[in-house]
Amino acid sequence: MENKSLSELFAINLRVEMAKQNVHAKELSKKVNVSRNTINLARSGKAKMIKFSTITELSKALKIEPQELFKDEEK
Repeated sequence: MENKSLSELFAINLRVEMAKQNVHAKELSKKVNVSRNTINLARSGKAKMIKFSTITELSKALKIEPQELFKDEEK
């Protein structure tokens, strides 16, 4: 079992939630007021730093709790 970094967990969970809700990066970026590139970096796991406020806004837009973006389903 491989340990995933927080950015990997965040990316996986963001992709899963976006797919569940059929939300595209362009739509989510408008709701959260960040660039589409920021959304793409976050869901690819390549975002080096993401603001707490952005995580909060992403969570609100997806109607989930922020901690759900960091859960590890394998454990």
